[in-house]
Amino acid sequence: MVPPYSITEFARAVARRSQGQSVAGDLQVIRPDSDHGGGVPATLRAALIPQLARMMMSRLVQALFAQRTTLIDTQEEATRRMAELEERIARAQESLQGRFAAYENRIAELEKLLAAKEEESRELMRQNFQLAKRALEAENSPQPGRMDLSDAGFLLRA
Repeated sequence: MVPPYSITEFARAVARRSQGQSVAGDLQVIRPDSDHGGGVPATLRAALIPQLARMMMSRLVQALFAQRTTLIDTQEEATRRMAELEERIARAQESLQGRFAAYENRIAELEKLLAAKEEESRELMRQNFQLAKRALEAENSPQPGRMDLSDAGFLLRA
C-alpha cells in the first residue's frame, strides 16, 4: 500500500477499504508479481546473480580505493601544512628570543645608567647639604666675617 499525501487522507482510505468500499485515487495497492524475473528463466537468473554480486563488489572496492587515495592525499597535505606551520613557529620563536635578549641587554644598560644617575644625585644632595650646613654655621657663628655663598647658590637650587 502506498499512502496518500496526508495522514488524515490515509486514515479515511483505510476506513473505506476496511468497509469494503473502493478506494479510487486515495490508496493504491501494489501487489508483487508472482514471477520476479520478468520472464527470465531461473537458471539464467541464478547464473547472473553471482556475476552481479562480483560486479557490485568490484565497484565498491574501486570506490573504497578512490576514497583511500583521497584520504592519503589529504593526510599528506595536512602533514605538509603542519610541517610548514611548525617551521614558521620555530622562526618566530627564534626571532622573539633574539628580541628578548636585546631588550634584556637594553634594560641592564638602562638600570646601570639609572644607578649612576641616582648615585650622582645622592652626591649632589650630600654636597648641597654640606654647603647649607656650612652656611647655617656661618650665620650662627659670632665671627664678624661672613662666608661668601655666591658659588653655592646653584647647588641649593639643584
